[in-house]
Amino acid sequence: MHLRHCLLMVVAAVFLSGCEVTEARYQDRTEVASRNAFQSGWLPEWIPDDAFDIRETHDSDTNESWLVFRLKSGHWKKPDECASQESPVLSSPRVMQRFPRFARDAWQRVGEGGGEIRACAGRRWVMWDPQRQLVYSWTGH
Repeated sequence: MHLRHCLLMVVAAVFLSGCEVTEARYQDRTEVASRNAFQSGWLPEWIPDDAFDIRETHDSDTNESWLVFRLKSGHWKKPDECASQESPVLSSPRVMQRFPRFARDAWQRVGEGGGEIRACAGRRWVMWDPQRQLVYSWTGH
């Protein structure tokens, strides 16, 4: 019995070792700052002051990340450092299966072309979805 238990632990460790996807949720930009989350590099400094319901997930192995948030004002001001772009870089459906549901939903909306896409520094992309009143941002590989 002991050997079987140890074998199961080893198998589980091997399968889980490649899963480095983490997720965080913040009430607003103030909480992001108070938790020093900008220093991690996963969240861009241009997140607006009126952003709330901020959800972030990233894969430490591939450096891919997804960020989704709402705006209290309902008005999106595009970051100055981000230029209009027609063809975003998106992960494959297989890669997206590792990410939480909110990231997969954002990926699908971006793929459908529901808003203007902009390319930012650091291989980061951003899109405002006026229909759902959400901002999606992601990093490619």
